[in-house]
Amino acid sequence: MLTLAVWGGGGGGSRKRSKAWMHFTVQKDDPDHANCNYCDAVLGCKSASAGTASLVNHLKICQKNHAHICSTQSELTYQVSEDGNLVVPWQYIEKEVREAFARMIVIDLLPFIFAEKEGFRLFMAKACPRFTVPSRTTMYRDIIAIYEAEKAMLRKYFIESRQTVCLTTDTWTSKRQQSYMVLTAHSIDSGWKLRKKIINFVLVDGHKGDDIGKSLEKLLIEWGIERVCTITVDNASSNDTCLAYMKRSLTNARSRYLGMRCVAHIINLVVQDGLKIMCHPRNRIRSAIKFVRASPTRLDLFKKCVQLSKVVSKGLINIDVVTRWNSTFIMLETAEKFERAFEQYALQDPNYKTELEKTGPEPKPDTPDQRGPPTQSDWVYVREFKQFLQHFYLLTNKVSGTKYVTANTFLEDIADVHFMLGEWSDHVICGDGEIFKCMATKMKTKYEKYWGDPEKMNKYIFIAAILDPRYMVNWLLFICQI
Repeated sequence: MLTLAVWGGGGGGSRKRSKAWMHFTVQKDDPDHANCNYCDAVLGCKSASAGTASLVNHLKICQKNHAHICSTQSELTYQVSEDGNLVVPWQYIEKEVREAFARMIVIDLLPFIFAEKEGFRLFMAKACPRFTVPSRTTMYRDIIAIYEAEKAMLRKYFIESRQTVCLTTDTWTSKRQQSYMVLTAHSIDSGWKLRKKIINFVLVDGHKGDDIGKSLEKLLIEWGIERVCTITVDNASSNDTCLAYMKRSLTNARSRYLGMRCVAHIINLVVQDGLKIMCHPRNRIRSAIKFVRASPTRLDLFKKCVQLSKVVSKGLINIDVVTRWNSTFIMLETAEKFERAFEQYALQDPNYKTELEKTGPEPKPDTPDQRGPPTQSDWVYVREFKQFLQHFYLLTNKVSGTKYVTANTFLEDIADVHFMLGEWSDHVICGDGEIFKCMATKMKTKYEKYWGDPEKMNKYIFIAAILDPRYMVNWLLFICQI
């Protein structure tokens, strides 16, 4: 009689039917023991004593084997604590999720209707079914509640810390002829960190100096701000009246040095005067860019011309904003790289030259014609003018910084501008430097209107430079020599 014995365990020669053997390997020199494939643990598997029971039990507790976790078993989710030092179990709190969603709308500049988008609601139904996505009306109320809470905290900070603040304000008129004013507060906290907060964006009665001054006074009372160092404004005449009103209103301010002219705005006025002289090459290049970008067909043809001309550039030509000279600089800097592409385009499109010659006003007597495609001399002027504008472009970005102190470098920056304009007033290029000399002379006249007389400049500009350790030694040496 033939007897066939089949069992699940064992290190003998029998066929192994237990699923546990998918996770263990029998030792070659000792068939009664097996090694775990995950943690290398050695367990007995002798069929007469333990069989595969010990192997199965080990799989349930093996730390390196995740196969024992049932697909229906819920897992613990962890998150970093608010102080960032601990990892704590995650807990679903409806209020916190709603607040985080409202902050996401604000931070990412999303419209309120985003909360009602079908795709987002489908995503949240899968990602977090417990979260009830609010409507746009509810989202608006949540954001207003966050704003009021943040405002109360900031107001408490101003009142309790009694920090001296520097204010920046500007006004403009909307298309509906409504005047708005923005007020920004800059301060240094107890930890020597620079703080910048936009504390108000409000509708004002008009651009008159007294109206702006009254609005400022009301806002400072509302925020509990009593100590003001400076108020930075642009060069509109109404701001002089506003500053006079605030000098009478602020009893704790050093009223003599309260008004600070915006350095970036003055640089803008200086450069705009220079651009008026350099208008002909700039206008021809601007017209050429407008022509190319007027239709997808023309733009595709221009891209082919770029390839034919072997121009290496990641970007493409862009039109500028007339009121922003720094965008004009970017336009000229970019367009100059595509000079050969424009020349190639003139050969490919017969309407290019014809249309541009009709674009623009009729030339006045004794003035260059602004019409037509860019000429060879235009590109020469642009290359030189671009280098000149680059100094002002970098300077504007520098003085417009909000995450670092800028007052200590104002004096050096103003001196650099004076030196540059003086140097360019005598600069001759390509045998025809009259246009550059005229441009620099006109810019220098505008410069001296605001910074030509040190007596008319805010003394804080000099004090900040003297207190800068990098310049303090030079100032002391200069005083000792006197």
